[in-house]
Amino acid sequence: MVKRFQWMVVAIFFAVCAQAVAQKERDSYQPVEPMVVDGLTDEWKTDWWLDPDGKFLFNIANDAENIYWRIKISDDLTQQKIALYGLFVKFDGKGKKRGKLGIKYPVGKDPIELKKAPEPLPQDLARRIQAKKLLLTDVEVLELLGLSKEPIVSSRLGLMNGIEVIMVITDDGSYVYEAKVPLKAYKLKKEDMELLGFTVETGKLDLSKNGPATPNNAQTARSFGQTNYGMYHPLSSPAYMWVAVKLH
Repeated sequence: MVKRFQWMVVAIFFAVCAQAVAQKERDSYQPVEPMVVDGLTDEWKTDWWLDPDGKFLFNIANDAENIYWRIKISDDLTQQKIALYGLFVKFDGKGKKRGKLGIKYPVGKDPIELKKAPEPLPQDLARRIQAKKLLLTDVEVLELLGLSKEPIVSSRLGLMNGIEVIMVITDDGSYVYEAKVPLKAYKLKKEDMELLGFTVETGKLDLSKNGPATPNNAQTARSFGQTNYGMYHPLSSPAYMWVAVKLH
């Protein structure tokens, strides 16, 4: 009986490991109709992928010239990190983690705005969604990463290199992010990439700076629906996801 139990434990361990490996490598979705960056995602005729930590639903697609992605975020705390501190999407042409090329969108709040603690989210769904819309601002500006020593700040609608991005709030209060990135915008060639490393990471609260959401300010910590945990704060650790994607 003991040996049987041990074999079951070993089998479960290898099954979990195999699943973890499988989750880190995917085949890109091949569009069956034109991809439109409008936040509706109707043209994605495929099921959502789920990251292992359950923070992001996502898909990645490509054609001969472009990379596309859609990301859905329903977790309230992850949404706050995005609205307050921004969201980074980075990619690497060799399938590695934490690529240097990418986009920061949205860019998050201005440091002056971060001194004002947001109100706690209402329980009523309609008022809750309205509060989320008020929190998620600055969605018309983005930063291009990796094209120069410093990020290039641009208007979302004023880009001249073919990049398209949008983030909307759906009727159920989720954030939906869609993007189209021409490979040539980052001097990438599909034939040179066996795997695309795709990283998503939220910004985070910097505990070294005195702000309204630091652990020393218990009133503001409670306004996020959290408590004071000494040197820990829920907003101080980013939500993170990485996947390697085989392009077609």
